[in-house]
Amino acid sequence: MKTLSKNIIVFVATVFVFAIFILTNSVYGAQANVQSAIDNMDFERKSKNEISLSFSSSGINEVNRYVILRKDKTSKNFVEIKKIASKDVSKTGNITYVDKLSATGYVRYEYRVDAYLKTGKVLKGKAIYASNVLVCLDPGHFQTKNAVEGDEGYGYSEAMSVLKLGLSLRDTLKKNYGISCVMTRTTESITIDGFSDKNLDGGHISLRGDFAKRNGADIFISLHTNSNNPHANGYPTDSQPLAINKPIIILNSLAKENDMCINMANKLGENLTKVSFDEGLSKSKNFDSVKKGSIGEWTVAKNDSITTNGSVYYRLGENGDYYGVLRGANAAGVFGMIVEHGFHSVPEVRKKAMQSDLINKWANADAKAIAEGFGF
Repeated sequence: MKTLSKNIIVFVATVFVFAIFILTNSVYGAQANVQSAIDNMDFERKSKNEISLSFSSSGINEVNRYVILRKDKTSKNFVEIKKIASKDVSKTGNITYVDKLSATGYVRYEYRVDAYLKTGKVLKGKAIYASNVLVCLDPGHFQTKNAVEGDEGYGYSEAMSVLKLGLSLRDTLKKNYGISCVMTRTTESITIDGFSDKNLDGGHISLRGDFAKRNGADIFISLHTNSNNPHANGYPTDSQPLAINKPIIILNSLAKENDMCINMANKLGENLTKVSFDEGLSKSKNFDSVKKGSIGEWTVAKNDSITTNGSVYYRLGENGDYYGVLRGANAAGVFGMIVEHGFHSVPEVRKKAMQSDLINKWANADAKAIAEGFGF
């Protein structure tokens, strides 16, 4: 009998401990869900005056209220901008709040959401950057345009490489700098207003630049890699020496009269020059920066030169800006630029682009310059 009673006591104690274990794990699991939700807050730039913030309602049954906080670059501390009671929102899906901005110009804030649990514990979320800037990225060409054939082509195609660059740049701008992007294409093909690929670029290429205006973008940036005239410098067309490799940035008529755009273009050139030099893809670590009123016009001689540094240019044609993409942006009233990251006519550039992390390094260089250009 004593043995039976002892066994019953042991059994009850075991069940009790197990129940406590399950309950504790359940609480910690719910808290972990809440923490993950507030750590992964996302944002969307809705307009110049609106930034939409959203986060998952996962674990909401453990939460009494959420508090959204904001900090600008001049402040040391976060300031509360919104309380959201858990009873007032859906128990499923995302919780959304639109911050209506009173500031003018280009602004960026740090945002954070904290969760006040029913237990009295406070969970602090990770801070993110979010701005009212929208950039239109235009990965040039389509499909496998400007592919370099042969063993020393290394499978390189300008169109595919700048697509990879654009996708990486889009993600880097959002994650690291709080800058939103729209893209003229996110796949091998491009279609605007029913015109696709060859039909678009063959007769309606200005629609790429106009796309920026339709989407409310602040600037249009067309991503490219460069080439040269046949047999430039006495070398085969696609076997140019490292000395030709340099970044070239071409501004549209609006951008070349704007200090912010000129500053951004200079930073793009400087950053890309450093990448090339550090990667052993350039003989020069210098980039010729420019000022408003002193920007030169692009020429074939400057482009193909093996003794000229990279720089910022403009190029005009019979109908204004020479390049259709820049002409389209200019006609729509949008700042625009073409960024030639390097020369794919240099075998070493092609090889690095296809077999190393060069394209992501270009993306990081671009992102830093774009953010600094907007004052971030």
